[in-house]
Amino acid sequence: MKVVYLADAPYPHTWRWVEHFRAAGVQCEVISFRPWDIPGIPVHYVNGGEALGKARYLLHARRVKNLIRSLQPDLVHALHLTSYGFLGALSAFHPFVVSVWGTDVLEAPGLTPFHRWLTRYALARADTVTATGLHLATETTRYTPDGAPVTVVPYGVDLERFAPRGKSVSDHVVIGTVSRLSSEKGIRYLIEAFEQLRELYGGAVSLRIAGDGPERSRLEATVQRLSLESSVQFRGWVEHADVPTFLDELDVFVMPSTWEGFGVAAAEASAAGLPVVATNVYGIPDVVIDGETGLLVPPKDPGALARSVSLLVRDAQLRAKLGEAGRAYVARHYDWTENARQMASIYERLLANRPERRMRTRAGVATDGGAGT
Repeated sequence: MKVVYLADAPYPHTWRWVEHFRAAGVQCEVISFRPWDIPGIPVHYVNGGEALGKARYLLHARRVKNLIRSLQPDLVHALHLTSYGFLGALSAFHPFVVSVWGTDVLEAPGLTPFHRWLTRYALARADTVTATGLHLATETTRYTPDGAPVTVVPYGVDLERFAPRGKSVSDHVVIGTVSRLSSEKGIRYLIEAFEQLRELYGGAVSLRIAGDGPERSRLEATVQRLSLESSVQFRGWVEHADVPTFLDELDVFVMPSTWEGFGVAAAEASAAGLPVVATNVYGIPDVVIDGETGLLVPPKDPGALARSVSLLVRDAQLRAKLGEAGRAYVARHYDWTENARQMASIYERLLANRPERRMRTRAGVATDGGAGT
């Protein structure tokens, strides 16, 4: 089998899919609008027109179509709907799989009538549509032809890499997060909540923030304004391979996003045995079960965030209980090995059902081990 992925090559979840399927014997190649080297996998960088932003997808549509034709894949899989999914739809290649990952359905269709048209166009031309969580799948069916169902195939978590390390209990509680430092991730609310925690617990708590992004300088300025420099660390960009090591430093994981398509960082923290405090938005409740694996709070509410984290600061037994339950929940629902098997089943079904090299099947119909909406 040969699969061409239309995807951002630098994105860690792109690497995970292609590296997994390459190891399984699938011939994988990537077409990307961002340059990156994935060892052992050809990446075809589509450059030019960067100043046009997203408009360059239209500029290069014919180029991508011709490139797909020259690579002669058995199947094309687009990761992200309103960019690479749209290009895949324009290529008219089948079988064609689209994976919806978050903003492409939760945000993009509401921007302009063109974005809504683009969303429907790409979904209507996919042979199978997948989404990372049940909430996201339900939202996606608003734009599929006749509300056709969508298959849930989560990102999944490598349970061997993300695992509890038996950290000893200390009087000092380390709170932390791993996140792109952009406005929708809500890190400013975490910092404001931490100011309240410092007033309650003084030096017995600290905050560590891993990640980088456009909000970093503003967030650092907020820390300085609140005089929290001695207890807040910005760790900068952490490679995905090093995230488990960073999580080992924490006692409580916080995800204060204002929207989140799925919440894979919360799933990884739960797999590592950490209790999670997160906002009750979009796909996060698919991952964090309030009162069972973590605590959910309203978005943009530093006071509520501080109160929930405070419960965990005071109660080591509650931290352990939620962490153990979170690990068990992720193992049941978000085991990477099982999620990858679901995707492999989709590939196999599409290829087995085609009478010749390219065939279009009914969009969105899939039961391959995933939960349809």
